[in-house]
Amino acid sequence: MDTVTTKPRLVPSTRFALSLVMFFGCLVTYMMRTNMSFAVVCMVSENKTDSGAEKVSRCGKEMTPIDSNSSVIGEFDWDKQTTGMVLSSFFYGYIGSQIIGGHLASRYGGKRVVFVTILGSALLTLINPVAARTSEYVLAILRASIGFLQGATFPAMHTMWSVWGPPQELSVLTGVTYAGAQIGNVIVLPLSGFLCQYGFDGGWPSIFYIIGVFGVLWCAVWWYVSSDKPVNHPRISPDEKQYIITSVEASMGKDTGKVPSTPWVKILTSKAVWACWAGHFAGDWGAYTMLVSLPSFLKDVLGLNLSSLGAVASIPYIAYFLAINAGGVLADAIRSKGILSTLNTRRAAMLVALVGQGLFLVLSGYCGCGQDVLVIIFITCGMAISGFQYAGFVVNYLEIAPPFSGTVMGTGNTISALAGIISPAVTSYLTPNGTQEEWQVVLWLTAAILTAGALIFSVFASGEVQPWAKLSAEEGHEMAPLREGEKIELATA
Repeated sequence: MDTVTTKPRLVPSTRFALSLVMFFGCLVTYMMRTNMSFAVVCMVSENKTDSGAEKVSRCGKEMTPIDSNSSVIGEFDWDKQTTGMVLSSFFYGYIGSQIIGGHLASRYGGKRVVFVTILGSALLTLINPVAARTSEYVLAILRASIGFLQGATFPAMHTMWSVWGPPQELSVLTGVTYAGAQIGNVIVLPLSGFLCQYGFDGGWPSIFYIIGVFGVLWCAVWWYVSSDKPVNHPRISPDEKQYIITSVEASMGKDTGKVPSTPWVKILTSKAVWACWAGHFAGDWGAYTMLVSLPSFLKDVLGLNLSSLGAVASIPYIAYFLAINAGGVLADAIRSKGILSTLNTRRAAMLVALVGQGLFLVLSGYCGCGQDVLVIIFITCGMAISGFQYAGFVVNYLEIAPPFSGTVMGTGNTISALAGIISPAVTSYLTPNGTQEEWQVVLWLTAAILTAGALIFSVFASGEVQPWAKLSAEEGHEMAPLREGEKIELATA
């Protein structure tokens, strides 16, 4: 006898619990990634690296290289080149493991890859102080090793969502997952400032100790809560398990249990894949401009120092976090109600996110002295609206190539990581004097790249599983996608 059940609710559910655990995994991953950027401020004695404490006047504000009211004295006498080497070393490791991370997750399971990469990163984070006190070169090698491990983390998470995420819920589930990265940025800024002043072992080492321990504890929770596939999860309800399996199989074909070989020729010649890669690169270029170059713009042109703004500096990250989740909920609602197709939903998300971000960046470039509040508003709006890209190319990886989503995303991450290397270099070249006119050129260039990425994605993207990414069903037939609102039949004895 057959019984018919409706879709199990999302909250509470095992799949939503998994997204929350991944949220905290992204949170601690980004804390381990960015902690050095904040810790180095109190690690290095800037009064030794700069000849004197030269005051620079911007908009009538005097800025000095160090805070005269701070009691923190840097432990290391590094010059700017050494500091730059330590900070950039993470990304040289990060760019080297993206593709292999997705491949390993597909073959051995995302649970193991995520566990090993975050645990390894946490253990290496714990020995950052020892490495720093040994040699700056030892520290750079260690940071590159952390980058190499973390390069595999996000492709592995994406691989897990290819088997855990029902198509109509992917925007929400991936949005919740990756929003943790922004909260990690929000937390690590004030935490690092506090521990620099009041932490143990000289202050700055406690930043790495506390974040490293957090990472180890998270891994214990991850191993207990997660499972590579719904069918292997010991605590999931039968209805939810059947719903996920049926939905995912309907979208990409029946899982034969065999790991398919990666169709590299098909991937590299797919317009839909290159559309995601173009949007990914443009989005990351904009992100690096917001996170790396804009603070320099605020300092050069307006005399603003984000570290001196206190809680205000966290507002853009909080707005970004809210927009990522709101965009996911909105995108899934638009699709489920039939307002827009999957493809047009992804197009709309990318156009709003990237073109909107470019607009606010350009506007911020024309703010002048005395318009501090306005420029913070523009930056906050630009960062917030860019969060809608998570309902665009990020989830589209899972829609066009579910079995290979980790590998395809990892390749995209490798390409887009180049933006993190190229963007700061281009910015430095275009702003030799730090004038407002020079910065306007940088921001217009960024807006052009963002717009180009959104347009390329909109023209060549797809909202369906590509033929080469479909797994064969029993008797060689492909399974038709499950339509929204369609009920799932569960066979019972």
